[in-house]
Amino acid sequence: MTEDILDKQTYVSSTSLQFLLQELVPTSIRVSHKLLDPTVSTFAEESEQTRIDQQLSTIKSDFPGTVNVLDSPLLDNDEVTIRVESYGYSLGLKIAEVLLYKSSGNKVVDILDIMKFVCRDVWKCLYNKQMDNLRTNHRGTFVLVDNNYKLISLLNSSKGMQETLSKAKVYLWFPCGVIRGILMSFGIEANVSAEITQFPAVVFNIHTSINN
Repeated sequence: MTEDILDKQTYVSSTSLQFLLQELVPTSIRVSHKLLDPTVSTFAEESEQTRIDQQLSTIKSDFPGTVNVLDSPLLDNDEVTIRVESYGYSLGLKIAEVLLYKSSGNKVVDILDIMKFVCRDVWKCLYNKQMDNLRTNHRGTFVLVDNNYKLISLLNSSKGMQETLSKAKVYLWFPCGVIRGILMSFGIEANVSAEITQFPAVVFNIHTSINN
């Protein structure tokens, strides 16, 4: 039996990684806020260390440890979603190379193998679990299912589930970017989208031009 390459060594705490990834959307909002209005200066730039009572941006009540930045009208802005997706895409390109190097004994010969690689190796590396389901029509379309997507599972808005879903949708651009980056590392262009079926379950729809 081939030893699981991801069981050999743990590089970072899974919990710490999830907390870090949850900052992707707030950071993207702050960056977009800054770029869309160059006259705005971020308060955090004025000192070497960020204090608990120091605003991170000019967005109302944007203090460390709070989620008020997610109430910004920029949450659904294309500038933000494209940036979040690009973070995932860059990571996907890099992580594919690393994981394939470490799993040189596992051959990836067709697109179905690549999807299994995403479901098994990539997801376990990022979220310490595998995808729960993989389906295909054998004409280049794939459906990947994660019944408990960790990146959004801890999100909970005081305004109710509808507000939670609204905020969670932006985070889905990150894994879409990761999957697109993985596929591009194999030379495959794809359109990747995601939807929340029953929170926190997520379905990823992947369309390629390759028949499998």
